[in-house]
Amino acid sequence: MDYEQKAPLGYLWASKLAVVLFGKQEMALRLFSLLGGIISLFAFIPVARYFLKPWTVILAVAILALGEPFVYHSTEAKQYGTELLASILAFYLFTKYHRSFKVSSLLLWGISGAILLWFSYSSIFVLAGIAIVVSCNSLLQKEWKQFFLRLIPFVSWLLSFALVYYFFLSRYQDSGWLKNFFEVVYGAYMPLPPSSLKDMIWLAYSHYMILERDLGILTKFGDIKDYSAMQTLFRMPFLPLSLEMVGIIYLFIRNRYHLFLLALPIGLALLASSFRLYPFYERFILFLSPLFIILIAYGAEKAAEFFSKRTGNIVASVLFLLLLFPPTWNAVRFTVFLTTLYKKEYNREAILYVNDRYQPGDAVYVYWNMNHAYKYYKEAYPLAYIARGGEDLRSLSANKQDYYTKVQQQIGDLSGKKRLWVIQNPKLKNNIGEYPGRNPRWYHKSTFSHSAALTNKVMELGGTPVDSFQRESIDVKLFELKN
Repeated sequence: MDYEQKAPLGYLWASKLAVVLFGKQEMALRLFSLLGGIISLFAFIPVARYFLKPWTVILAVAILALGEPFVYHSTEAKQYGTELLASILAFYLFTKYHRSFKVSSLLLWGISGAILLWFSYSSIFVLAGIAIVVSCNSLLQKEWKQFFLRLIPFVSWLLSFALVYYFFLSRYQDSGWLKNFFEVVYGAYMPLPPSSLKDMIWLAYSHYMILERDLGILTKFGDIKDYSAMQTLFRMPFLPLSLEMVGIIYLFIRNRYHLFLLALPIGLALLASSFRLYPFYERFILFLSPLFIILIAYGAEKAAEFFSKRTGNIVASVLFLLLLFPPTWNAVRFTVFLTTLYKKEYNREAILYVNDRYQPGDAVYVYWNMNHAYKYYKEAYPLAYIARGGEDLRSLSANKQDYYTKVQQQIGDLSGKKRLWVIQNPKLKNNIGEYPGRNPRWYHKSTFSHSAALTNKVMELGGTPVDSFQRESIDVKLFELKN
């Protein structure tokens, strides 16, 4: 795929089918993710019922329904919402078949799990965790017949993953840029063994970000990118953290089988991260969210049971409201004020802003860091203009002066043109596939503002700024030209 993208074949085929049926606009590309998000809610109900009591089942499903990360990734043209669904379905299949020893049922379990791997690479952590825990339990109980029968689904999953690895994942080993990007920009790999305070901070920070970016159960006030001590306190992280710990302790004492079922996929993902095989960061671990939700809800359940029946009902009600307040508040806030979405981009708005105001005789120049967006919207929408530029010329330039000589040549002849539109992203300094921090020295952010320099260059060509559109990292300027 272009732009260093990676996605499972099943997801890609489903997205392609939607495009074939409904066209290339965003609604079609988001359709499969949306359907997956809706199915996730219904599939999560029997999973939650397996681990939880009725009131905490409602709590767990409500967190999944209201959490901003789940809604966001269920309307995104990427595979992370599908990976969440695959994780839930893996546990649903477990609840349906783990007590059955009919060969037909075990074959269905095996085939279903094998199919999941073609829609979600990350489901291997969940399926492997289930297989290891169930197999070890059979061995400890000396249930030899059950152990060998259960090899039917487990070996099916292993063979399916082997095919996925051979045809797809093995080819990603050459993606050195992605590994470098995850490590340098995201810090997405767990240090193993954790040997310093910095390493311990990584673990604490990663856990905090799971609560905020993967579960959406931290209250967001003010600037969502503000991580000061006061803002962190107001986001109420200590309640879910405490309940999660309570849940882990109670499961360890009373039901280690369930604890290992929930914890081992998390541990496997962390282990893969430590070997730099899988990033343990934000959207890449959204598939683990249902496990954390169940641990937190189970902790709430046991915390309420600690008290007498009457007091316990009051505690249960308070915990229910406190845990649901953050996702409810965030959902209302993000619905009313779309600008508070921390991942909100304005590529479409920028491209269509120019399109709606384009006049015959205008020229449009797209800087290299907006070319990927322009190329998509040119196909998805009937744009009135064909843009100039797009190619990244930095690696072909010896210095700043040489670079802008080439940019001027890229803009081309403007004679006869009345206006020039310039579309760029001032914050994006690394091209896709380019190692962070390896820009030419003259292009480094501390010594060079390519946004201001580009504007000045157009003004040198006789352009006068008359209109602009600026949102977050998007910058569109309209210049009147003197001919």
